[in-house]
Amino acid sequence: MGKPKPRTDECVGCNGWGRLAQPPYCSPCHQWRSKRHNPAAVCRRCGRDWRVNIDGFCRACVLVIIDHDADWYYDPAAAVKLQVVTQLALIVPGVTLTAAPFGAYRQRSDGRYHPPAWARAQRPDPVRDDPRICPPTLSGQLALSPAPYRMRHDHAAAIVDRPEDELPELLRVMEVLNAYTDGHAYAARSRSLALRVLRLALAASRAAGGWPIDGRLIRALPGSRPIVTAVLDRAGLLATGGDAYASQTAERHRARADAPICCPQCQAWGCGHKGLCRGCYIWGARARPVGDCVRCGGGPLPLREGWCHGCLRHRALLGPAYDHVSWRQLRLTEESLNRHAARTNLCPPGRKRAKTSAQSHPSEVITPGVVPYGQQKLFPAERDWSALRRATLPEPQPEAVRLLATFDAHARAHAWTNHARKAAAHVLRIAATWLGTHDPFAEYDLRAISAATGRGSSCRPRALNAFLAERGLLLPQPRPAISSVEAFVEQVIAGYPPRIADELASWARRLRSHSDRPPTEWHTLRRYLSYLRAPLADWTGRYQTLRQVTADDVHAAVTAVKGDRAHERAVALRSIFRALKQAKIVFTDPTRGLSVTRNEPPPTTLPPDRLAGLLDITDRPAIRFALALVTLHALNGTDLNRLTLGDVISARAQLLVRRPHSRHTVHLDEVTLRLLHTWLRHRHQRWPRTANPHLFVTRQTVIHTGPASNNYFPAAFQRLGLTLNGLRTDRMLDEARDTADPVHLVRVFGISIATAMKYVHTAHPHRVGVIPR
Repeated sequence: MGKPKPRTDECVGCNGWGRLAQPPYCSPCHQWRSKRHNPAAVCRRCGRDWRVNIDGFCRACVLVIIDHDADWYYDPAAAVKLQVVTQLALIVPGVTLTAAPFGAYRQRSDGRYHPPAWARAQRPDPVRDDPRICPPTLSGQLALSPAPYRMRHDHAAAIVDRPEDELPELLRVMEVLNAYTDGHAYAARSRSLALRVLRLALAASRAAGGWPIDGRLIRALPGSRPIVTAVLDRAGLLATGGDAYASQTAERHRARADAPICCPQCQAWGCGHKGLCRGCYIWGARARPVGDCVRCGGGPLPLREGWCHGCLRHRALLGPAYDHVSWRQLRLTEESLNRHAARTNLCPPGRKRAKTSAQSHPSEVITPGVVPYGQQKLFPAERDWSALRRATLPEPQPEAVRLLATFDAHARAHAWTNHARKAAAHVLRIAATWLGTHDPFAEYDLRAISAATGRGSSCRPRALNAFLAERGLLLPQPRPAISSVEAFVEQVIAGYPPRIADELASWARRLRSHSDRPPTEWHTLRRYLSYLRAPLADWTGRYQTLRQVTADDVHAAVTAVKGDRAHERAVALRSIFRALKQAKIVFTDPTRGLSVTRNEPPPTTLPPDRLAGLLDITDRPAIRFALALVTLHALNGTDLNRLTLGDVISARAQLLVRRPHSRHTVHLDEVTLRLLHTWLRHRHQRWPRTANPHLFVTRQTVIHTGPASNNYFPAAFQRLGLTLNGLRTDRMLDEARDTADPVHLVRVFGISIATAMKYVHTAHPHRVGVIPR
């Protein structure tokens, strides 16, 4: 039968009308159905039984989704309930519409969503310009009376798209901001925040009647005030230059000061709290008798065994030699700010001072101080945080207190344990107290603090980093230029003689730069080199190049070991010499004709008593659902880790399993569907705020978007006395006993034809046949 002649008709694949090059299909649909990775299945959108891609859609539906139906990309679960309409089209010669797979709409590794261009075109981002915030007024119009400003960060975010013609000074301010931040080496995050605040400042000034901008408006800005003040001053938009903000800030602090110059009880000079220095305030807050001091005669004062606070401080500083005099040493109030010293160093005469934990473990009191905002590094240096292990922590700044309160609420909402929450809060308090909260924290500083303070992994560093990264307060540690595995491979190759090292390097480069197939992983190269450690050591002692290796040498190296080790050596040697032969480095391939047989044990079943009551041996919803997927549907550990919430099709009771080269649809039975709903309810109740798109999450993965570890399910099954591979093998072997059709096994479990034949041969050994390799 010859090739069908082209004709004008309707395409069976995409329902388009026009010239059909391969009747009854158009040319693109003919190529679509010819691809091996487009299996025959039911389309998720239209329900037609035809060839579908890795996303589960036929070609006609893919074209419709890319053109105008992006709901199936953003929210497939909600799109199932909508009416399905397929657009009819004309087939024009020379015009081919692309129907490439588009993947799932999920959060990427950088924490953001990156939909393709066609999806963004169907759902453009809304313009953020709220006309209710700082509406512009006539230029030069004066306010009838000054009104207080109330500006927040959400106000700045609501006007980020305000057109530049309404902010005529914005271009000049942006030029000054770029020059200022480049000169002071500010991070990109600080620059973007400062630009938002500058937009808000210009909009507020325009709403107030125009320029210049006064200090009252600067003080009302939600943040980045030092940068904004410097930029506006250089742009000539500040009312009285750079001193306006500093002078008005000083006046505000002076107006808020409520302490006398000298404490009326202990005569300490400097600051105060509610009319007293802080030491006297804490001293009087306790229930103490009030009267005249037996030493200085002052009173009425709170006393401890007849001594006032000022005389006890005098005795703690100068000793008991001056107990008979009535004068007191004048001092500043910085000492009394230390509550620990005020509590432990004050002891009346004739009473033995109790030994405290601070005296039994003396610690160095480090002068409190936060790194000034905008302070540049003279040269990079690694900080030594070991001195803070037993040091007394200073009082945190108000910004640090707010950050710690936010972190405490975050940790409690995500069900952290008390030990992990306190350990992470301690690390965060040290970093916020000494480094400030204006600039992002370096990841290596957080790791160094946790190691120096003895917190280690108890503070959950990954969770703490994720919390700071969500708020733009983390400077990630740069990844090394090469991975540790790649460095190991290069180090091993460099250890051989020069000519052999060059040949092995050419082999590695060729495997990593294949044009016709994906590059070989560095882990595979490391395994190959480990398999050949003994043969290469023998050959380097006898030969100068791998060209001198003969077939007898290869045979001796392979037969020196047995079983799987011999097969591994044969595979590694075949890889090296084939690559060198293709690169024309060796003239002959000594591994040609090399064959190593390996006896694989046949699949075995589990005893019936091990499977009785399997779903009742644990009460964990995630493990029970995983047991059902493995025992009833033969999913492996990799399939369980890769499942996402978008793969659950509840309306059809289906589960889409995404594999590297194929897609497998699992039809859920009543038991598995009930366990799925139980796990989803438990997941939402315990971690309602997690952004992880994977179906199975743990305490460690709810704070990021990655899957569970590869050892999570095998370890959970092992604690129950089971193995994941044993349950999966038992299920497929049981199905093979009921049917001798390997195609049925391929459709039910999504396995290859070679694997299906292996199970059929094991279940029916009386059948004569060769298992395909």
